[in-house]
Amino acid sequence: MKLHILAAAFGAVALMVAGPVRAQEADSLEKAITLLQQDPISALAELERLSAAGDAEAMNMVAIVVSDPPPGIPADPERAMQLWEQAFANGSKGARLNLGTRLLLNDDAGDDARAVEMLRDVEPDLMGIAAYPLGRAYLFGNGVEQDLERGSRLMETAVQQSPGNMDAQFLLGRAYQNGWGIQPDPEAGYRHLKIAADAGDYRAQWQVGMMLLDGVGVAANPALARQYVQRSADAGYEQGMISMGVMLAIGQGGAVDAPAARNWYLRAARGGSGHALRGLGAMMAVGEGGPVDLATGAAYLQLAAESGDQIARTLLRQLSTQIATADPAKVRLAREQWVSANGAPR
Repeated sequence: MKLHILAAAFGAVALMVAGPVRAQEADSLEKAITLLQQDPISALAELERLSAAGDAEAMNMVAIVVSDPPPGIPADPERAMQLWEQAFANGSKGARLNLGTRLLLNDDAGDDARAVEMLRDVEPDLMGIAAYPLGRAYLFGNGVEQDLERGSRLMETAVQQSPGNMDAQFLLGRAYQNGWGIQPDPEAGYRHLKIAADAGDYRAQWQVGMMLLDGVGVAANPALARQYVQRSADAGYEQGMISMGVMLAIGQGGAVDAPAARNWYLRAARGGSGHALRGLGAMMAVGEGGPVDLATGAAYLQLAAESGDQIARTLLRQLSTQIATADPAKVRLAREQWVSANGAPR
């Protein structure tokens, strides 16, 4: 996501330099920006000179370069933020966009309200770029009251402005899929999610897999669904790993492979998934995909149930007669060992 935002900022350079600078300074700035593509080190030196002379748009450009520099230039994200603050204070419309975007997409929620105000006030010619971070803010209520319709509409603008922004494609797909303040459109949802999935977004790969499996927004195709879910699982996405375990366990979209299903449940459970630990425990308790291990299976089902998994509670009741024959000491030991190694499931 960071790389996309920086690319968008570079794409808006021609708009950013139209700030209140003298004609000679503007000409020097435009030449330095053009030089960035061929000789970034020399270009940065010229931008630094203009920045030191007080050119707010040059400060903005120096910040862009040092925040995510090309080879040969050291990264200095702290200085970049300082320069954006200074350039914004000095009237740079480009800095308003870039500073607001980074404040909104960082990990400090305390910056969000200020960032939203900054982005709402960007110049009209930059609103297409601001639509993505603003859209996220309205969709998730970051720094502003949640407004799903406004967030979804802004995400439509973001995708039109920058089709290569895969997070925007993913979020717009989810908006159409779920009707986030707009009319649900499963076909459009599938279309945008598939764009993101084919570009490598593991969240979108899982969503596309589920839509293909269920025939939502697209004709059902379990075999293709399994391929997308496999990609998501291979990327380490928890939902993808769990779904891969299910598909292998019951033969959705391909052959049954119970040992492989166990393995996917194990991988997801180690990440904290109570759902996956329930699946693993159930398979171990009945000997599916490997030898029966009633004590360990019972331990895992208990832990999953304690995390709030209702199906685990049902399974414990259904298997209560068998579980009663397990050695309680072995069940306790298996619980302790799992929590010690992986933590309690959520």
